[in-house]
Amino acid sequence: MNNVQFTPDSKVFTDVTVTYSPKAQLGRPIDPNSARQKRLKSAPGKRTGRPIDPNSARQQRLALMEAKIAANGGKKIGRGRPAGTVNINSARQIALRAAGDANAIAAFEAATGKKYKAEVAK
Repeated sequence: MNNVQFTPDSKVFTDVTVTYSPKAQLGRPIDPNSARQKRLKSAPGKRTGRPIDPNSARQQRLALMEAKIAANGGKKIGRGRPAGTVNINSARQIALRAAGDANAIAAFEAATGKKYKAEVAK
């Protein structure tokens, strides 16, 4: 039986009523009468794994997040520092702006080949 090709025309299938499918049959056969298959059939399109515990820490976090989103007018809550809490007059922010300006000037000069000339408002 080595090196035998199973196609619809092969002699092996002449007396057997087998439908041929070129699709690979992976995994083990499924018992349609098993409890899992009955559960899958009764709930199409839904997750049918382990039931959700509404008192779990994760579900409580998700409920809290939904409440925050609803309180925010349906907008998703971002991560990180809330807007408006940065002191723009701090020494660090002034230094960051100066460094950003210096980087922008350097990028401009590198791209254009011209020297940056700042315009002073009078």
